[in-house]
Amino acid sequence: MSAIKTHIIFNPLAAGGRAGKNKSKIISELHHQLGNCFDVSETHSINDATSITIEAISAGYNLIIAVGGDGTLNQVVNGFIQTGSYNEHQTRLGVISFGTGQGFAQSIGLPKDIKSQITVIKNDTSKLVDIGKISFENGQAAKYFLNELQFGIGGTLCKNISTVTKMMLGRFAFGFEAVKTLLRYEAEEIQMTINERSVSEKAIGVVISNGAFTGGGMRLTPDAMIDDGLLDVLVIEEMPLLKRLNSFSKIYSGRHIGNRAFKLFKTREIRFGYSNGLSAEADGELILNKCISAEIIPSAIRVISKN
Repeated sequence: MSAIKTHIIFNPLAAGGRAGKNKSKIISELHHQLGNCFDVSETHSINDATSITIEAISAGYNLIIAVGGDGTLNQVVNGFIQTGSYNEHQTRLGVISFGTGQGFAQSIGLPKDIKSQITVIKNDTSKLVDIGKISFENGQAAKYFLNELQFGIGGTLCKNISTVTKMMLGRFAFGFEAVKTLLRYEAEEIQMTINERSVSEKAIGVVISNGAFTGGGMRLTPDAMIDDGLLDVLVIEEMPLLKRLNSFSKIYSGRHIGNRAFKLFKTREIRFGYSNGLSAEADGELILNKCISAEIIPSAIRVISKN
């Protein structure tokens, strides 16, 4: 690792602020395993991780380590795209997962404890992973996601969950908020074109996944793979409240897929049509513009992982 120019992007607000409280411990472990050959930048506002990534890659850093949750990773990946580094694969992404949901970390099989995650980075075994591209109406600039994009209940959950809930409940925060949202969420119409097939549903939610895990261990799309060049699409149809709650109890094991209200597709691209009131999120970040499509970019970024 000594010959690698490394920049660490640290989000102190990740996991409801618990990342900031553990900063000295994390930095100490980084020094212990990687030596002193890295620089650290701390984020202070919503787009800092993207701008810091752009500056670091432009300055010649060839390893960016993101300390935070899926939202921090989302911003870093968008910085990779804006520099064009995803085409060259010369800059690698390391992950120290200290967020609430930790979906991407689970999708690439990272160990749970910080010390072991840093050991993975020290071992420096990397692989190419896909990313998703979201296009918006009126020619607005595209946005990219690493793990998942959701419409409906997932977007509403993301909009409503509080920092206090994240801080108090940790990885269980999304499950708690999901049950609350399930009790009152009203299904909404969404039109999609998947593999040249038109699908129109009154849906509780639509999940477009690159990774298999989201929201603190939910396996909404259990067969998704981050390097297969495909998006896994889960359409959750309207269902009565008792069936909603029964299905929710199965999403951590992936057994909900046996329910006919859940429809799974694999595709390279999906197009959307929906009313402006439908909430959306990508990697835990709210989407404020109206999406018209999502597509996969295969082998886009080199990420350090266990294997």
